Amino acid sequence: MGRCVKMGKVYHRVWRIIAALLPAGAALCLLGTAPRRELPLWPGARYTVAQRDRAIERGMDFLYHRMACNPEYFKRWGGDMLSAFYNIYATSSNPRLRRMAWDMGHERAAEWRRIYPSLPADADAWFIADMVFGTDSAERLGVPDSRMRAQLLAAAPRWTPRDYMNWDPAHEPPPRDLPELCSVCKEQNERGAITCKHCGAALKMRSRYDLYQDALITAYTGETAGIRLGVPYAAVLQWFRTLRPYPKWPQAGAAEYYAGIYSATHLIYTYNHYSRYRVSRHCFPDEFAHLRDNLHQAIADQDPESVGEFLDSLRAFGLDFSDEHIRAGFDYLMSMQNGDGSWGDVTDPDPYSRYHPTWTAIDGLRDYAWTQVLPCPP
Repeated sequence: MGRCVKMGKVYHRVWRIIAALLPAGAALCLLGTAPRRELPLWPGARYTVAQRDRAIERGMDFLYHRMACNPEYFKRWGGDMLSAFYNIYATSSNPRLRRMAWDMGHERAAEWRRIYPSLPADADAWFIADMVFGTDSAERLGVPDSRMRAQLLAAAPRWTPRDYMNWDPAHEPPPRDLPELCSVCKEQNERGAITCKHCGAALKMRSRYDLYQDALITAYTGETAGIRLGVPYAAVLQWFRTLRPYPKWPQAGAAEYYAGIYSATHLIYTYNHYSRYRVSRHCFPDEFAHLRDNLHQAIADQDPESVGEFLDSLRAFGLDFSDEHIRAGFDYLMSMQNGDGSWGDVTDPDPYSRYHPTWTAIDGLRDYAWTQVLPCPP
């Protein structure tokens, strides 16, 4: 098993040493300056910069020690967790947070390589996609494996877009007629079926927003990793306008409404390389308006996971603390952090429902090193 180190004590010791060795002004500059950390997040805010930064670090400790260092959780969700550590490292403007995310991610990437030394001969499309997610993040965190990459490059083309995404974005928009697993017998039925051929039960269709979100993530990750998973990212991106208008609350129902929200946020995430760049609200006017107008609904629903996604997406559009939506989202997340540093329901036994809201809350609260505003898609 990999060595999960006590990151918190290490960081405090390192920064004390830096502060002692450097001139006072330089040390304060590296730390973001003590006076700035004591300032409120905005004039009249309930919380200070220091309190926000401490909340983020507590969330990072939870992600690493309670989630990523759990062997069972990490074996199942390690690729996703490595993505969290890498994205936080790559896009944060806070040098201390960047160092923390790198060290945590690098150590866990080495453990992920130990768990998955090679690709099984019977790996299906879903397993291959998961391995591409993990190997891309592990490489970016400084732990490459040429053997695994060669195996993935050889195996990935054996599967079709429908194997990876359940539909083919090269030839059609996200479909409306793909059944979910039968709720009675748990069997998968053919596309277009409305009753289960195995037990006769009525079937429910998968949300086209869920299908689109999954396809965005899969195609984007394959493309950035240099290992195509079905289709190039542009083949999926081309359909985003067909999803407009987005489902409204409460008419659409909770499941479809939130599927639309996550489709919009992940359109922004994949287009701006997970918050490396800003995007123009003129390029995505419907998505910007839908997210801005519905952030308060996520707060009313007591949903920190969604609030985090609203915040970093809207801030990528250029909103800041001068906007009341951003202030409301920050106040909510800061007030809802659990005692163990996480966000979300502490009684939920599903590890995904513990680490993912914590990840999105960290992303909603942290400062980004934006570099430029991207041009609009074709």
